This record gives sequence, C-alpha cells and structure tokens, in this order.
Amino acid sequence: MNETSETCQSCGMPLSVPDARGTEGDGTPSGLYCRYCYRNGAFTEPEATIETMAARGGEMMSRMFEIPPERAEGFVLQQLRPLLRWSGRLVPSCGSCGMPLQDPSDAGTEADGSRSDRYCTHCYRNGAFVEPDLTREAMIAEYGPLLAAELGMPREKATEMVTAFTATLPRWR
Repeated sequence: MNETSETCQSCGMPLSVPDARGTEGDGTPSGLYCRYCYRNGAFTEPEATIETMAARGGEMMSRMFEIPPERAEGFVLQQLRPLLRWSGRLVPSCGSCGMPLQDPSDAGTEADGSRSDRYCTHCYRNGAFVEPDLTREAMIAEYGPLLAAELGMPREKATEMVTAFTATLPRWR
C-alpha cells in the first residue's frame, strides 16, 4: 500500500516520529498505522471495535487533560470515526484546523474554483486562507477556551491540547 498518513488510521496517534509507525509484513514502516495498533502487517488487536478504542483513548485523554471521562470518550469516538480502519476510506484532514474532509462540500476552494484537497471551506477559499494573518498562537488562544467549554476541562489543559494538536498541522509547522 502506497498511501501514507501523518495520523494512525486506527487510533489517531500522531505519526510524526519514525519509530511511531507500525510495520508491514516485510518489516517496512507502515504508512498508515502506529506501532501500538499494527505490527508485521496485521492489527495487534484485530477484534477491537471503535467503541473499545474510544473507551481506551477516552481514558487516556481524561487522565492527560482532566476531561470528564464520558466527554473524553465521546470526543475520541468523534475523532476515530473518519479514520481508515473505521470508515473504510482514507479521509484527508484540513491542514489548518484538522477538520476531516469527509464530503466534497467540506473542502475549501482553489483560485480556479476546484476543490482543495488540503484545507476546509472554513479556513480556505478561492486559493487563500480566510484569515491570512491568523497565527498559530492566535488560533490556540481562540480555540483553547472553546474546547475547554465544550469538553468541561480546565482552560490551561485545553490550551495544552490545542498546542499539541496544531503542531501536527502543515499550516502551523
């Protein structure tokens, strides 16, 4: 398989460092899955369901970011749904905000009117960013409090979470 992703397409873990990737049957690094989910060309837990993965991920997120457990599990479930293992297809994400581009209408537009395969309609239109002067720091300052309110978590933990997440997005690298 020649497809690659910067996020594990089973659990959502960033694949930003080489040793994070699982392995194919021939020992080469997986383009799609992390070392915890995929080894030697097979899932480490082939019987796992999206619900069991959401429960496990929710527990970790709850501990790491002080999110109420039920909200953390719901958040993780939402993040898992567009991943290849659970959706059956490789869904691109916006390189600015991370929103999954599940439907053609989610995609922004290039200058020639064609659909962008890199950015969503909220961030990118007519070949340009909707907020061209937006900095990563301003994005973190804006979205941290929103995430804190949505997930019922401390603001400083939400800011930490948004900071870590935006570091994986192409616009902010």
